[in-house]
Amino acid sequence: MHADDVFDFIERCQQRTAPKAILGDLLDTSARLGFDHLLFSGVPVGQQDLAPLVELNGWPVDWFERYSSQAYFRVDGVCLHAARTLRPFAWDEVPGDVGDTPASRKVSGDAADHRIRSGFVVPMLSLDHWQSAVSFASSSRRTELSPTERAQLITMATFTGAHVQAIALETLVSESPVTLTEREREVLLWYHAGKSAWEIGEILRISERTANKHLTAARQKFKVATTRQAVAEAARRRLLHF
Repeated sequence: MHADDVFDFIERCQQRTAPKAILGDLLDTSARLGFDHLLFSGVPVGQQDLAPLVELNGWPVDWFERYSSQAYFRVDGVCLHAARTLRPFAWDEVPGDVGDTPASRKVSGDAADHRIRSGFVVPMLSLDHWQSAVSFASSSRRTELSPTERAQLITMATFTGAHVQAIALETLVSESPVTLTEREREVLLWYHAGKSAWEIGEILRISERTANKHLTAARQKFKVATTRQAVAEAARRRLLHF
């Protein structure tokens, strides 16, 4: 891939306002380096689920459903390493303490069954999440990138991440504002930490009924069905800081 391809991508990306168009362009351009799929997402930590954190989903549908439903992101060495580094890395460069475990090897084996065998990850700082990452995937058994090609991929991924976040921020500005009380923020944060309404009540010295009342109020304000969705929406609107 030539340097002009990267600059052309950035120029096109600046003109795009729809995530689907950005995803398609990045998929087409990264295919020149041997990649078939990609995912741009917040990196899940703690009790977070992956699905609400996804910004651009270019993974095969059946693989994404399996990866999410089986909570592979909790044991996948690639995902675990992406949560603790800001240095881009190939999947086969993941340290053994997280990559060479029975659970992580099972994820790799299942991925190979879906023709996902190697990849390259570009972690980055995020306004909305612990941090974010673009994960490029290939059907090839090994991802071979020259230093120049790595730099090209990192440049495109980083620009994509910044542009998608800028679009999301502009969207937030145009949405109807939602205000949480300090107590509603507290109960949502403790819920995110895995605490039940009874446990939240004990921690905050309020009754379980009162804790549930605040959780219900938060769901109603965001017009969502579950408290998990309320947490995700509050984080997206930058009303919670984990």
